[in-house]
Amino acid sequence: MYALVFYVLQIFGNFLLVWHCNSFCDRISGDTLPGSDWKHCVDCQISVPPRSHHCPLCRHCVAVRDHHCFFTASCVGHDNRRHFIAFCIDCAIGTVYAAQVSFNYVSSFHGDGGYAYFILPVAVVRWILGWQSGSSVLSVCFTYICVTLFLGSIAVAVWELFLVMRGQTVYEYYNGKLWNSGSFTPKTVMRNIRAVFGPYWPVVFLCPWPIFPIYGDSSYLKSI
Repeated sequence: MYALVFYVLQIFGNFLLVWHCNSFCDRISGDTLPGSDWKHCVDCQISVPPRSHHCPLCRHCVAVRDHHCFFTASCVGHDNRRHFIAFCIDCAIGTVYAAQVSFNYVSSFHGDGGYAYFILPVAVVRWILGWQSGSSVLSVCFTYICVTLFLGSIAVAVWELFLVMRGQTVYEYYNGKLWNSGSFTPKTVMRNIRAVFGPYWPVVFLCPWPIFPIYGDSSYLKSI
């Protein structure tokens, strides 16, 4: 019970942090660029630091823009990327647990010793013939939904963690840009992980709290 409450708080906490900790670039006064690596956004009419890109949906420039997440209705960038990845991992854990509970429920109370009733078309036919209850069919549908959400969540989490270790964002990957070039060594991997999750990166996956600092790469820190 305590574990269930913990994961519910984790999921909703990280969801709210993804939405709240947006990475919009603030307006900078002055007509000159603060640095040679800064650029001017024509749409926002502001100067923005490196790796910032304009989101046509948010209508803002986003620092270290990764992608626009339609599920959380926000852009994932420098300040909320770690919360987004933690949210995906929490969703994967929660949905696989829910799928297991639903599977055990159908097996214990609506099963007949076989697994045919877990095939949705077979379950529907069995329900029409009166061999399987309607609540069992709904539980089977719920199991399918949980498994689908688990596969989607874990796929996004693994993809994001892979890009984090490479020192890239989704935007940079699809545009062929490698920000942190160099050898793929444990040292560079840990540097890239800390650049996204901060120095206390294991805590991010245990406590949805935005107070932990984020260490960026030297070029980015130099410009903010």
